Amino acid sequence: MKNPYTYTEKEREELILKYLPLVKSIAFTIKRHLPPTIDVRDLMGHGIIGLIKALEKLDTQRNPESYLRIRIRGAIYDYLRSLDFGSRRIREKEKKIKEALKYLTESLGREPTDEEIAEYLGEEVDSLQHDLNKISFSYILNLEDIFTEEKRSYEEVIGSKGENVEEQVVKKDLIEKLKKAIEKLDEREKLVIQLIFYEELPLKHVAEILNCSISRVSQIKGEAIEKLKKLMKDF
Repeated sequence: MKNPYTYTEKEREELILKYLPLVKSIAFTIKRHLPPTIDVRDLMGHGIIGLIKALEKLDTQRNPESYLRIRIRGAIYDYLRSLDFGSRRIREKEKKIKEALKYLTESLGREPTDEEIAEYLGEEVDSLQHDLNKISFSYILNLEDIFTEEKRSYEEVIGSKGENVEEQVVKKDLIEKLKKAIEKLDEREKLVIQLIFYEELPLKHVAEILNCSISRVSQIKGEAIEKLKKLMKDF
């Protein structure tokens, strides 16, 4: 096996070019869940940095593409964590949106639209949806953190195959925990988790499928992930 530190400059460039489509695919998938102000080129740039760092240990990996995928996503997530996702302002805004949802639902006798929520909050719909995307993605990071504690990513747990008996046992155990946790969610929460994390649909499309506001989808998603975090720890 070649020492991972003996790549020539040409070999390194060839590897980067080889896996560039993977970086691009991951960046565009993550971008679907983010506000329009986040430039996909920034995501790709940080993904490439993650790729370059990961190449140093590529020869030691039994499943190199899975390893690179996790490291690329990790580098992009680290960049997004450095922004204001999950900041105090976003948490305060989330609280106000929840209060507006509750008040308007009781007043109108039905779930309000995003336009009605925005009007109640005294802001434009675009501004509301921008914050909802940030709130939503902060929960994706929270779900990632559940598995980070186990030194895994949720994508690795769900999507990759272990190459040895020990890894297969660990991943099987985590998958079973996740399945049990998801089974304890109500049907609407299960559907939202399925559409967002497995089908990788943006909030807007999920709202259309459920025939409700983006604000309501964001609320359901947040409640579902908080339940999953608690259940996974209990298990």
